[in-house]
Amino acid sequence: MKQVGIFGKRKSGKSALMYALTKQKIIQDAAFSAMEISGITRVMLVDTVGVDVEEDSTAEKTAQSVDVALMLITDDSFELELGWIGKLRKAGSSIIVVISQADKFPDGGKALAAAVNEVSGLKTFCVSSQTGAGVAELDEEINRRLAKE
Repeated sequence: MKQVGIFGKRKSGKSALMYALTKQKIIQDAAFSAMEISGITRVMLVDTVGVDVEEDSTAEKTAQSVDVALMLITDDSFELELGWIGKLRKAGSSIIVVISQADKFPDGGKALAAAVNEVSGLKTFCVSSQTGAGVAELDEEINRRLAKE
């Protein structure tokens, strides 16, 4: 089964995005690490511990096994995320950058998306799990990337 990993700092909206992609309601304190979603192909959607948690190697292990990696960015201090993008590229993952919590930006995250795209060269999606904005487009892109695999 193919795997899609969700990476980002703590509180970047990783779990909320997982629920938005699977069209499930958020359950507080849910004890899970992965869920299945269906699209073109069945995949395992893996929610990782924050990439800013140094003592945990879960994200490192997940980075080695995912087919598609979603890198969530929530502010203009994204040097750590760029480092992780390098790790994910080295591991051979197809990377999709997500400006998470886009509803918190006056422009819906567009300026941040442009800045990240300029530095990384990667296609960037602005998504709000709260409002649902951009979730369908992200889901389509994930399925498109998985179909190529």
